Amino acid sequence: MESDPQTETFGITARLFKLINDMPKDQQLILLKQLIGENVTKHLFKLVVDMSEDQQIILLEQMGEIPTVESPVTTVSLEETETSMRENPRKPCLINATYKILDRDFQSYILDISIGGVFIETNQKFPAGQTMTLKFSLPDHSQPFTLAGKIAWSSPRGFGLKFEKMTPHQGNRLKSFVDQKEK
Repeated sequence: MESDPQTETFGITARLFKLINDMPKDQQLILLKQLIGENVTKHLFKLVVDMSEDQQIILLEQMGEIPTVESPVTTVSLEETETSMRENPRKPCLINATYKILDRDFQSYILDISIGGVFIETNQKFPAGQTMTLKFSLPDHSQPFTLAGKIAWSSPRGFGLKFEKMTPHQGNRLKSFVDQKEK
C-alpha cells in the first residue's frame, strides 16, 4: 500500500511541532540559532520592524525598558487629501544611513521608506523644519543615494524626513525598491 506524501508531510510537521514544543526553552533557542545561523540580530530587527508600535512598546516593557512615549506633533495641510497622503506607500526596512545636520555627521537606521521620505530611528532630538543631507544604499543597488530633505516631525524614537529634490533616476530606483514584495 502506497503512502500519501502529503499525509506523511503533515505527520512529520506535526511530530516536529510536538518535539519543539516539548523542548526546554534553552534547547529551543539553540535550535533556532542553528536554523537561522549566526546573524540572529538581522532576524530580530526584521521582527521588530514588522511589529506595530503597540507591539514594540509591549516588547520594550517586557525587556525592562519602559519608554517615555510622546506623540509626535503632526500637522495636516488643508491642501492634502486622504488620497494624496496614500500616494506614497511605506515599506518597512532596515537600512544603514548617515546624515548631516548643521555640519554634524550622524549614523543610524532607516526603518521605513517611501518615495516621499523616510523614518530614521535615533535618540537625537531635531526640530521640525531642519534641513539635512541623507546618504544610504538600497539593498541590491551599488549606487548610493544622497538626498536633501527637511525633518517633517520628530519623536523620542526618531524623525520623519521628507525628501526635497530627487532626480527621475533616483525616484524610479526608489519606487522600484518600495514596490518590491518580500521574498
